[in-house]
Amino acid sequence: MTNIAVSKEPYVIELVVYKVKSEFRNNFHDLLEQARQQIKSLTGMVEYNTFKSTSNELVFIDLVKWETLDQAVDASRKVEQMKQLAPFMAAFEEVKFMDHFEQYTTFNNSESLSVGELASNYYQAGSEPKIVELNQYNYLMISGVSSPQDERFLKSMEAIYAVAYALKSHYKAVSKDFVVAPMEAQWWAEGPGTFEDTPMENWHWNIMIPMPEFITEDIVDLCIANTLKNKVTPYLNEVSLKPLNEGKTIQLMHIGCYLEEAPSIKKIMDLAERKGLSVNGHHHEIYISDPMKTPVEKLKTILRYPVI
Repeated sequence: MTNIAVSKEPYVIELVVYKVKSEFRNNFHDLLEQARQQIKSLTGMVEYNTFKSTSNELVFIDLVKWETLDQAVDASRKVEQMKQLAPFMAAFEEVKFMDHFEQYTTFNNSESLSVGELASNYYQAGSEPKIVELNQYNYLMISGVSSPQDERFLKSMEAIYAVAYALKSHYKAVSKDFVVAPMEAQWWAEGPGTFEDTPMENWHWNIMIPMPEFITEDIVDLCIANTLKNKVTPYLNEVSLKPLNEGKTIQLMHIGCYLEEAPSIKKIMDLAERKGLSVNGHHHEIYISDPMKTPVEKLKTILRYPVI
């Protein structure tokens, strides 16, 4: 079977293959650098790489990473209209190929077995809400009640990651290595008040990490026991393997601070109302970005709501 990682990169890759006119052979590098500075300023651009053919010095490939397909398509239209890029565009003899791609699988030498691919729409989210139909998956889970800044929550994160990587180490030893997917969490409030009106210290949460289909409860228990022998980790015994099937959901990619999700949530609720759907589950966040490495304004979080 093809070696497939659990988590998929949520970006879109734009691939452009083009040939440069021979008279621009000597100054194309300067034109390219000037163009790159302009293109890098476009909304949604994550990374821009250029490759030159080893057999024809006039043939190049641009690989541009975009946050969403909508932003990539919008940028293509803007590039055609930008006067600053006219000298760069004039250097093209022909564009041989251009298209946009999303990640299908991942493979590396350390992964020697399929790990149960998440559906292609699992991480499919852009700036506008989209209805997706999800399958049932197994997750490591740990639940509690506290503020996300509270030690209870932070120590629970440590516990679930400790189990996830203990499982990865266990299965790698028997040639079943897998990629640990991004952390997720469900959030809700109980009682008469709304979630927004509930003090943070009373928030209910369920931290989750999707697991490969071959992982079993007995191996989870074994890894927890072995981890406890080596290190005292609070709440480790509260981590368990459970199924979750959210079915029909509405999701989008929120960019920015976790506490500024209201406009994104409103987009989801507005779509649900237009489609005659009702929320049928908890507020669900998938943390695509590492908050320790990513500026707050660039944090990427998929927001998901089950609906019926």
